[in-house]
Order: sequence, then structure tokens, then C-alpha cells
Amino acid sequence: MSGIRPGLCSVTLRASTIDEVARVAHRCGLRGIEWGGDVHVPPGDLAAAARARAATRAAQAVVGSYGSYLFATGVPSSSEMQEVLRTAVALGAPNVRVWAGFGVKPDTDACREIVAGIAEFSAAAAEREITVGLEFHGGTPTATVAGTRALLDAIDAPNLFTYWQPPYWRAPTSPVADGAEVTELGPRLSHLHVYEWAGLEDRRPLVEGAARWRSVLQAAGSINGGWASDRFAFCEFVAGDDVDALSQDAAILVGLIAELSS
Repeated sequence: MSGIRPGLCSVTLRASTIDEVARVAHRCGLRGIEWGGDVHVPPGDLAAAARARAATRAAQAVVGSYGSYLFATGVPSSSEMQEVLRTAVALGAPNVRVWAGFGVKPDTDACREIVAGIAEFSAAAAEREITVGLEFHGGTPTATVAGTRALLDAIDAPNLFTYWQPPYWRAPTSPVADGAEVTELGPRLSHLHVYEWAGLEDRRPLVEGAARWRSVLQAAGSINGGWASDRFAFCEFVAGDDVDALSQDAAILVGLIAELSS
């Protein structure tokens, strides 16, 4: 059974420097960082990757993942895939997050291309002993658990897993239903993206979703097999992108995780 550790997505603090992100993570008791490929560690920027790796270490945290945007808008070239993997290695990331293509429908040529592309990327990542995690997101084939499982089955790569996050793109869900989704993903689950939204433009304090996250964390902590290391629950997208709001959300998350081991 894998444990759950609190972490931070660097995209939560896009306006902050690499060092500032790492210091905030340390101050908030967040022990892992998913470094985003959009601002802090762009693909191919090996110097930024080295800075982020060093800053993470100095903050007494670990690099939990590299948050890439591969496959969000289609299948990248093999050279683009290799560039992301070189960056992940420089960062010291054991996992790379990828997408499954916005607007891609099942049983279409676009879907088959996505399947082949992610399979190619997963094989290349496996050569570097890196796992791959699908973004669980609306508007893509991974907008539902059923769609995610179907895509994982079609690709059938042993180092390919999936994230989970609250499905704000669907009708409001209950804590029990969210926990059940995580349980259904089972050993195929990698990490969690943690936030509490009442809607796309209405970010709420995490304390308002304490029941949801207690259910989700308990479900994730009860999974056996599959993912071999600890899972991270990464804080993401707090109200106003505000550091104080992040600190409050992080305190709730750390407390909920502590309950799992009590």
C-alpha cells in the first residue's frame, strides 16, 4: 500500500520564481513539487530544470513530477517527446504528466493517433525508468473514469498511470462519489491534484471541501498494488493565486493526510 504525501504544483504560483515556489512549499509543509513545463521549467531548458532540482532539495522536498503539456493539442514529434524526457531527467523527476488531447473523440483517427503517441512516449520514458501520468481533465478522453480506463487499456503500457482531480466540468459530485471514482481507478492511480472549486471561476477554501478530500485521500490510501511509491496530493489553483490562501489550504491538506496515519 502506498502512502500519501502533501505536495505543490508550481503552476499554483506561476508569478513566483523557482526559489520562491520552493520556499513556500517548505514553509507550508508540502514535501513534493510538481514543476510545470509552462513557466518554471519549459521543455529543453535544462538550466531551469537544474535550478528547480536544487531549490527543491534546499527546501527539504522532492521533485514528485514534471507537469508537461504533451498531447494537449495533438501528437508531438518524437524530438519533442525526447526533449521533455531530457528535461525530466535533468529535473530529477520520476514521473511526467501528459494530456490526452482536447476535443479527441473515441474510435476516431485522432484518438488512435493519441494512443500510438502516448504508447511511444511511455516506452521512451520506461527506458529512463520514468513513469507517465495522464491528466484527468474535461474535454479530453480522460474526462471520466470509464474513458480513462479505456485509454489506459488501449495503450497498455506498464509505466502508464493516471492522475485524478475533482471533475469541476461535470455536475456537482458528492464526497462519496469522488472517493468511489478513486477506488475505481485503483492501482492505475498515480497522483492527485487538490483544490476546491464551486465552479470554473469560483475557487473556494479547501476547508469547504474537507469531507470530499477526506473521502478521496482515504480511498487513495487504501489502494494496493500498481503505483510503487508514495502518491502525492498536490495543492493546485487556490483562490486568487494568493500565497496566504495556499498556506491555509496546505494546512487543511496536511491535517487530512495526518488523519490517515493516526
